[in-house]
Amino acid sequence: MGLYIFLFCLAAVQNLLLGFGNYNNYLMFAKPFHNLLLNKSIYGLHPELYFDDYKYSPTFAWLMGPFYYMPVWFGVILWNLLNTFVLLAGVWFYLSDEKDADQQRRKALLIIILEALITAQNLQSNNLIVGAILLGLYHLRNERVWQAASFFMLCGFIKFYGAAAAGFFLFYPKKPQFILAMITWTVLFAFAPLTLIPFNNLMAEYKEWFRVVVDSKLGLQVSVMGIAEAWFGMTKTDANYRIIETIGATLFLLPFLRFTLWKDWLFQRRMIAYFLLFMIVFNKMAESPTYVMAVTGVALWWVTLDSPTALDRILLALVIVFTSLSPTDIFPPAVQKYFFQPYNIKAVPCLLVWARIQYQIWMQPKTTSIQLQHIS
Repeated sequence: MGLYIFLFCLAAVQNLLLGFGNYNNYLMFAKPFHNLLLNKSIYGLHPELYFDDYKYSPTFAWLMGPFYYMPVWFGVILWNLLNTFVLLAGVWFYLSDEKDADQQRRKALLIIILEALITAQNLQSNNLIVGAILLGLYHLRNERVWQAASFFMLCGFIKFYGAAAAGFFLFYPKKPQFILAMITWTVLFAFAPLTLIPFNNLMAEYKEWFRVVVDSKLGLQVSVMGIAEAWFGMTKTDANYRIIETIGATLFLLPFLRFTLWKDWLFQRRMIAYFLLFMIVFNKMAESPTYVMAVTGVALWWVTLDSPTALDRILLALVIVFTSLSPTDIFPPAVQKYFFQPYNIKAVPCLLVWARIQYQIWMQPKTTSIQLQHIS
């Protein structure tokens, strides 16, 4: 954990020393609050504040208000620290009911560290999102539905898919209470910016946010979509993307039909790892800094294995080498430019692990040696 804090603070300082262009992502998070104060739209280009289009919710701009008032150098470091602490807390608490929790935490954090560092170097919010998802799942399984719902909705108001983890409430008690908590937190988060702007303006901002999200259709596609295009010549069209998304969603949802395993500890853990991989591997907007979520899924899968097979070890090695190390200077620029990037190699090992987890989920017997555990 100390290594995480040191490296990610160092990444923040590096961005500051390299100049404005390297901390623009932070400015894009912290500076839209300026427009909220002036009752101006946070969307569209604002080159006097930051470059690129703001693609997040009005609520996120409101939540980032404290960073707006900080000196940039302090805000950049604090932003990376916040993301780091939430990620560390998520892994720490999520794995708290493991048989040897400290050992499993160390394993998971070592697997995740390279991808989390890539996110920290880009000053992105993905470490915060995956940490908040894990904290939400931790509270959910301990039947603290209000705390769980708050973390899920926090994710949802940063990136839509962050709230999808709330679907795991099906595995746990207090379902009506959780639904009520989700509705309440949704309303509270959604209308929080009313403290700064009128209701009609806020509704216009949400309308614009939805438009921006819909129009932002094509990312770098470091995903199944990118593999299908680069390897098999699939045409880049919405229709083809919908086919792949439908196939992926169907494969993801089918294991939920194993109703008799919903209360099984191992099944729950596998499904959560399966979900974290699915959200990135089948995401047409996936890019390198988002892969901390997928690799967290790999880490959570790995710690469920009592006796990893040779295949499991090979898959983990492929993730570390070709997913986490492929964007680094370990590989020559020519290899990255002409092989890793055009063929979306980063996505391939995670797709293979996703398939492996799916096989293990379907092969899991109805009664396992590991039953639902709660260690308070």
